[in-house]
Amino acid sequence: MPSKGGSRTTATASAPSAVASVVAPALASAGVARALASTGVARTSAIADELEVEQLAFVPELEEEPATGSPEWADLYARAVGRRREERERVDRDASEAQLLWDEFLRTQGQEVPEGERSLVANDELHEQLRRLARTAAAAEYERENVIGDPNQTFGIEIEFDGADPNVVARALYEAGLAASPQQQSYHSQNRIPGKWVLEHDTTVTGEIVSPVLKDTPETWDQLERVCSILRAHGARTTTRTGGHVHVGADSANMDHDVNRFRKVAAACAWAEDLMYRLAAGTGRGGKRHRGAGSGYRWCGPMGSGQFEQAQSLSDLAARVGSSHSFGLNYGNLLDSRRTIEYRYFDSSLDPARLQANIKLACWVTKRASTLPDSAIPQERVRLGTHAGGGAAERGDGLLRHFADLMFVRPKDKLKLYWLYERSAWQPGRGAAA
Repeated sequence: MPSKGGSRTTATASAPSAVASVVAPALASAGVARALASTGVARTSAIADELEVEQLAFVPELEEEPATGSPEWADLYARAVGRRREERERVDRDASEAQLLWDEFLRTQGQEVPEGERSLVANDELHEQLRRLARTAAAAEYERENVIGDPNQTFGIEIEFDGADPNVVARALYEAGLAASPQQQSYHSQNRIPGKWVLEHDTTVTGEIVSPVLKDTPETWDQLERVCSILRAHGARTTTRTGGHVHVGADSANMDHDVNRFRKVAAACAWAEDLMYRLAAGTGRGGKRHRGAGSGYRWCGPMGSGQFEQAQSLSDLAARVGSSHSFGLNYGNLLDSRRTIEYRYFDSSLDPARLQANIKLACWVTKRASTLPDSAIPQERVRLGTHAGGGAAERGDGLLRHFADLMFVRPKDKLKLYWLYERSAWQPGRGAAA
């Protein structure tokens, strides 16, 4: 706590408690607004809790403390009350607007509208409602329960970071009860403890935090939020080098060893390739540039031109889709005991809501695509770079709308998809100038 914070606490302690309870939160209101914007969390109570210990840092520096009861003190009090009231009214207006949009979207998704008219491809009004809602704070809300809609689905995440001292971060994770070791471990360490996170070496970045096998439980989402908080607190940052890979358990997704199920997942990702890279982008100005755009997508490249539709075995399919760290969709793990589909498209993030949205996307693509009939998945391939610079023949977010109709069932999942879309931009192709 800065020393000036301490002096402010002493000065206001002599004021009436009712006045102090109004002035301090009011002067901190600008900080609350900034925190809401930076974290994307819609619950203001949670933000207030996080800011409680630092809210006095936002009190303006005064040359001399006004005496309690003086005209200057009264003026400071009046202005603080006014700012607090204006901020509260703004928050309430935003919340009311978001609630109205959400209620209307749910109504039009409900039984009042014939199922055929609920299609985002066919219904322009519904699409625009969802886009407007995706720009509100409600869309950024961090979910706690029933996030991916399947309590049996397993998944994991790898969070790469730069900047922070990895051993300091490892100790913080250990002291929080999240990791089994207070030290950074070797790459792909064999000393992993079930249920524990681990911070590993990675030659391309400062460090990589690897989750244990996770399921859709409140404890999982609490752990992810705490990991992100520890990283931020110790100076970690994301860069054009850092990825946020998501693994989806193939067996828990009922994929068995059916090559056709895996083929359909690959077909869906190939069809929507340009959209997948847009949704995954999170670096550069405004967080809308993909980390691979400046390096030829070296560690997360698109699938090759191989005819994976003709694959007759998992090993053959993995060779056609990609079976190494060079590909955005990595099928290499299907050939060993881990049995996961790795989605390497995603840029890293220290925002738990963003990581949660990435996990949701990967899990839904896996589950839905694998069960769709072949005829439902478009045969064309919208390659990376198709929409960059407005050069695509297809206009009006058509790929997004079709993808949302095919891959998502629940309205809240479609909303999160649109939230990712609104926060990103179309990416250049692999051979385009950075």
